[in-house]
Amino acid sequence: MTDAARGSYGALVAAFPGAGPRPRKADRKGEEMKFKTPVAILLTAIIAPAPALAGVVFQVETTYHTGAPGVESSEMSVEKPNLKMEIAASRDEPSDGPPDVAIFNGERRQMVVVDHREKAYMVVDSATVGRIDGQIQGQMQQAMKELEKHMEGLDPKQREMMEQMLKGKMGASGGAGAAAAGMPKLVAPEFRRTGERGVKQGYPCVRYDVLLDGEKIQELWVTDWNNIQGGDEVAGAFLEMADFWKEIAEAFSSAGGGFFKADRNPIDSFTKINGFPVVTRSFEGGELESETVLRSVSERDLDPDAFEPPKGYRLRTMGPQ
Repeated sequence: MTDAARGSYGALVAAFPGAGPRPRKADRKGEEMKFKTPVAILLTAIIAPAPALAGVVFQVETTYHTGAPGVESSEMSVEKPNLKMEIAASRDEPSDGPPDVAIFNGERRQMVVVDHREKAYMVVDSATVGRIDGQIQGQMQQAMKELEKHMEGLDPKQREMMEQMLKGKMGASGGAGAAAAGMPKLVAPEFRRTGERGVKQGYPCVRYDVLLDGEKIQELWVTDWNNIQGGDEVAGAFLEMADFWKEIAEAFSSAGGGFFKADRNPIDSFTKINGFPVVTRSFEGGELESETVLRSVSERDLDPDAFEPPKGYRLRTMGPQ
């Protein structure tokens, strides 16, 4: 899998507190979005403005307690079946410009990831992922042929050693496809409803603990969808997106290896907690790393263009280059 494809997944997971598996500690770097080889296109001009859409806007705030302490605000806009999320910039590479965004267009069944710094965007859909799947399979088959040819010249002991090494590497990465693509090993998290209740930011909540390999990595205070303004719209948009990621997993069935399995759907996690996380506390080695809090929810008219790539931005393709 390419850096761009991996990056879109990593950026998506980062946009949702508690959503989806996280790489093991040693593999948590390099999740920022990366684009390669732009193919410039012009967006079709809109002659007449479209009517505004009634939507729901969430304002969230994240406080970092480790590394360089700080506070970041971000926004999420929902107009079923579409959803737009701001992606926080890397704390190692802060940006003065607008935050990058991930846009799920439920009508077209695609995810659009926008890079404002590069004035470019990338489209993820089942057709694109299926094309990449075929390209990666072809590259893998060619690589295996070359490897087999190289191993023909080895003595029996060296050949056996090489076969064992390859077997271990593929198994650790979730399959041959994952190994060839250099994917990090992922483990599906466990969402454990504790039964503890409390009021957070004015919302009645129940606490969930998120465990990874038995270690608590997050604490979520979740309120029912019907407690959120426009909750039906928001829940519907998340269900649409969860279904979309199942399509992506199926399209990426072989090249995705262990990366896109059904139990590693980053959005399906919201169906497991059956509500919205008002407070998300993330832990690293038992230490509080960050806390994300829902600050406000409001209904407002949204510009339809908010769910489209900005005019004049270039389309950049995914896949082997």
